[in-house]
Amino acid sequence: MADNARTIPFLGLTLAAALAAGCATTRQPAPPVVPDQVVLDARRLHEGLESRKTRLDEKRNVLELDARVFLFGEERRGVIATDIVDLGAQSGLWGQESDIRSVGVAVAGFVPDGAAIETQVRTGNHAFDQTRWSPWMPLDGLSGAVTNPVGRYIQARMVLKADSPDRLPNVVSLAFQPQGQVPEGPRWQRLRVVDAAVQTIVRSPIEFHYERPDHPKLTRFRKAAKLDAVVAGARDDFDALVKLMDWTGSCANVRGQTRHRQEGFYAWDIDSVFEMRDGKPYIHGHCMSYASVLITAATSLGFVGARHWVIEGFREATHEIAEIWVPSLGKWVYFDPSLTNFYFDRNTGQPLSVLEIHRIVADNFIPNGKDMHWWTVRKSEETRARVRKVGGKKPIGGRLGPWHYGAPMDPNYDWGFYHGYLAVGFAQMTPRNDFHSHPDKVSRHFGHGPGYDGYPFWVDDKTPPTQGGHNWYTRRRDFNWTLDQASFRLVRSAGGGTLFVDFGHSMPHFSRFRLRIDGREIERVGSRYEWQMKAGLNTLQVVPEDQFGKIGQGSSIAIYCSR
Repeated sequence: MADNARTIPFLGLTLAAALAAGCATTRQPAPPVVPDQVVLDARRLHEGLESRKTRLDEKRNVLELDARVFLFGEERRGVIATDIVDLGAQSGLWGQESDIRSVGVAVAGFVPDGAAIETQVRTGNHAFDQTRWSPWMPLDGLSGAVTNPVGRYIQARMVLKADSPDRLPNVVSLAFQPQGQVPEGPRWQRLRVVDAAVQTIVRSPIEFHYERPDHPKLTRFRKAAKLDAVVAGARDDFDALVKLMDWTGSCANVRGQTRHRQEGFYAWDIDSVFEMRDGKPYIHGHCMSYASVLITAATSLGFVGARHWVIEGFREATHEIAEIWVPSLGKWVYFDPSLTNFYFDRNTGQPLSVLEIHRIVADNFIPNGKDMHWWTVRKSEETRARVRKVGGKKPIGGRLGPWHYGAPMDPNYDWGFYHGYLAVGFAQMTPRNDFHSHPDKVSRHFGHGPGYDGYPFWVDDKTPPTQGGHNWYTRRRDFNWTLDQASFRLVRSAGGGTLFVDFGHSMPHFSRFRLRIDGREIERVGSRYEWQMKAGLNTLQVVPEDQFGKIGQGSSIAIYCSR
């Protein structure tokens, strides 16, 4: 294999700096032991993988079923799922090989008459790869034990149910009590981590379905629209997306025709909403079509995180925009191709996501005692006066683009009053962009405002659920998962100089891990690697690669070993 040093860089100190750091005096860490107990309080449970239709009390000490389940939708339950919990012995950055023989599990909470808390647990031997994990095992009541667990890792899932909003179950904490020991073996050599850059992968309970960039319709569109030329010369990925957004906004708008509809439904299909006519690009439809074209264009160029949001806010302004994962920024960013607009933090200049913009709207324009229903009234003099008092452009920075639905943008366009970020009140995200591969999944209810098709809907203190938006989520984590990363966890063997490295990734269309040990690329790496320590400096770098050759964000570590 050719040298790929440039595509798999060392993510941290220079070699000389790492060597110098490794030569410093180091102390042998205390012998690792299996923890007596691991307790997750209500706050940590709420921050875990899933906490849906549950809410913390005012003191944030109790996590209870959200009473609004009795007002919106037909569900009468909430779900709590923990992140993966390591019950093995720990020693600094890494775990120590441990023999976990059983795990006690106890839920501390309150279950009134007519309510229930159903708990399941499962165990595994890999921090990321769950193909060999145990099945979910239900507990009999609020406590139980897992005998002969598959490995050192455990995950719990609780379902909270109730018959009445007056008798809600709640959880105060969840405790794991592992029984085990650290196997005896030769005394480990001294190890010192001298540098580490390890990606934190954030997962969401929302399942998103990603379109393949090599779908025939996307490849034809990319070629016909000359998208590679559109982004040529971009300084970075964000600049490329801005160029792509501006090109989309420059496409002439065609309305009054039904080309963008199939069988009465809005066709989320590039062949329906876009056409080249006499060498000029046209977009059929409205803001939904412009968002669809940008999402398809970004996907065809390898931006895997491209999704559609429906928003409704000030003056009942309903709008459709795109949000795209920008790898260099490590975040989701709001792009409005209809108005060729994005928004940024006035202090940092950082481009903002949908939920960051939503929070600015809620904090600055919604008074105490009011909510988004008040904000969306079309002819309300109250809300108009509120915007004038606060200043529509005061709390946020905005980039006024060159185009407005295919026509030159009025340089005096007031995005702080008319269509713009103030529409980010009620918000719903479409959990897929693969409508070309799965045309049967196209929405049959688009146009009925946020809340159609049971798509994920945002709810917070000033944004209540709506009659349609029953599938609500309340945490930024639920919508702001991370993409295109490689990460790892380390477990030291008890019997010799080996580190077991468990790899994980957040890359759609993942193909393989590309690994370098001490600068040398390792072939055919699976989800676990046995890293033999040598005296002196040991370095590891790993990056993910997808099926189309794209390299994601990597992780690295440098460890100095002294005998």
